[in-house]
Amino acid sequence: MGVGHEKLAEEARKAGADEADEGIFWVRFGAASAAIRKGFAELYGEGPEARLWHERMITLLARAWRSRDEELRERDRRSEAGPWYLRPGLSASMLYLDRFAGDFAGFARRLGWLSELGVDIVHLMPFMKSPKGENDGGYAVSDYLGVDPRFGSEADLPATARLLHDKGMFLAADLVLNHSSDEHPWALAARSGDPRFRSYYWFFPDRELPDRFEAAMPEVFPETAPGNFTWLPDCQAWVMTVFNRYQWDLNWTNPEVFVEMLTIILEMANRGIDLIRLDAVPYLWKRPGTSCQNLGESHAIVRLLKAAASVVAPSLAFLAEAIVQPAEIVKYLDAFDEATGVVREECQLAYHASLMALMWESLATRRTGLLKLTFGGETRLAPGTAWFSYARCHDDIGLGYDDDLIRRVGFDPTLHRRFLVDWYTGRFHGSPASGRPFMENPDTGDARISGTCASLSGLERALDSGDQGAIELALRRIELLHALASSLVGIPMIYSGDEIASLNDYSYEKRPELAADNRWMHRPKMDWKAAEAAARGEGHQGRVLAFIRNCLRVRRSIPALAQDAPFEVLPSEEGILAVLRRPSDPSARPLLVLANFTEDERRVEIDRGLLGGAGAGLVDLLGAEGPGHAAAMPGAGPITMRALGVRWLSRE
Repeated sequence: MGVGHEKLAEEARKAGADEADEGIFWVRFGAASAAIRKGFAELYGEGPEARLWHERMITLLARAWRSRDEELRERDRRSEAGPWYLRPGLSASMLYLDRFAGDFAGFARRLGWLSELGVDIVHLMPFMKSPKGENDGGYAVSDYLGVDPRFGSEADLPATARLLHDKGMFLAADLVLNHSSDEHPWALAARSGDPRFRSYYWFFPDRELPDRFEAAMPEVFPETAPGNFTWLPDCQAWVMTVFNRYQWDLNWTNPEVFVEMLTIILEMANRGIDLIRLDAVPYLWKRPGTSCQNLGESHAIVRLLKAAASVVAPSLAFLAEAIVQPAEIVKYLDAFDEATGVVREECQLAYHASLMALMWESLATRRTGLLKLTFGGETRLAPGTAWFSYARCHDDIGLGYDDDLIRRVGFDPTLHRRFLVDWYTGRFHGSPASGRPFMENPDTGDARISGTCASLSGLERALDSGDQGAIELALRRIELLHALASSLVGIPMIYSGDEIASLNDYSYEKRPELAADNRWMHRPKMDWKAAEAAARGEGHQGRVLAFIRNCLRVRRSIPALAQDAPFEVLPSEEGILAVLRRPSDPSARPLLVLANFTEDERRVEIDRGLLGGAGAGLVDLLGAEGPGHAAAMPGAGPITMRALGVRWLSRE
């Protein structure tokens, strides 16, 4: 199922390609052609219609290659020498344009804040056109390549990419692969009865197939969007809507949908986007009788998208947004397939949502058994890939822990999840947290958790009460989370506002289009007055900002904290986490990360030989568990860990 060289060469020449251009294109195409051919056949077969779409896809690659400007091609050449996302010391930030600075112009004026924080990768949350009113925070997309007028014009996107690139930074953006808005032109055409666009979605005239699907499919938003299908009276049909009634699931069994989405990916790359976050990637392929999550075809789609994109934009990286069990998350990244003896290339990066959930679990229980078992056993990645690690993000905190591991540490899975929800929503007596349950099921007690890092850590209640001891403990929880996100594995990502300990924002309750979704409580607008005071070192915001800046600054000089450097979870007493990071260069120093999840001072025995000899002096690179210069440690004996303290220990 191939496309003749002559035909593609003619297409390239029509697009204006010179011989050098054509040569580079064919070298890259040759490297990827086997994967492209195999992947397309795996998904769509090898019949005449599939061959036609395969040829159209490859012609698309030639045209997109010719459209790529020289500055981006130079970035491609540098990335081929060494992937940019493995550059030592990288840090990231995630933000909403309107809540951070209003629009693209405001972002350009505030970019210095991110540079001073120590950020290299900026993930701009959805800025594409979406409906007014309910739009799932922009994830109901009505134009994948159109900038929402609230944020600026289409010209602002490549201009912002150039601005970041000029500062040595990188731009990340979302691509919502699973669904579109019901106001997308495809959906409007489908609603009008166009059979071509009806085939872009999952339409059913009756409940026979929807009921077969529903029998095995879980609900994503059971409280606000029960079921997985929506009845359209004007169409006299059911349409699949796994997330919300206004988000129609795309039908990836249609090869035309694949080519449409590949076209969008290549254009995003050609507008300067370096990293594409593949939203809801586990849900792409649908099959009755299954959960419609993590099916093999979803992985095949990602592999084919990556192989095709590598021909045009080798520097483009994919980030998997797969909020599933840890054992399933790792399957969305590049990995060595023992059965075939080859590397299965999918995404280079993934969100470490399980690490976030595990850290919050340990803070609530003051125990580290589940964190050690899960983090140590299920979250290892192949060399050349990396996690994004974080304390909080724009989404809720899911409690998708492995039930068998929960039992191994002595808890009943159902009761343990209920405890965590009660703890972080303040319903458990003695809890300092100020969160709210998200998508709570009153029948099962299942729920997720909403709230900012600071409010879940107890700062909101502590400030309200004026209890200085409680304020201190809350600040230490915040520091512990960010220190671990910066040192355990991967690239640390700061969710905008966390660097100044932003509290829950309850104003969403007064906006009808937001009131049903309490995740907006942890999506506050950036308080620039507080940020400017924090930059001057004032108050608790200044303390948190200084701590996070210090973490990001110090880690740049530690080879053991490279994105893909190996880690080892060491045996330690309950409540203590000890993780050894080893650099790939044997002449560089290992790093021992120690964390105390209890609210008591602890003395921890460590094997100093792991860091380079039993008699070696040690230094805490975080500086006595806080900003400042590295602090020398006693030459022998146990290490003292203050309540909720963290140390980065290395040879002196």
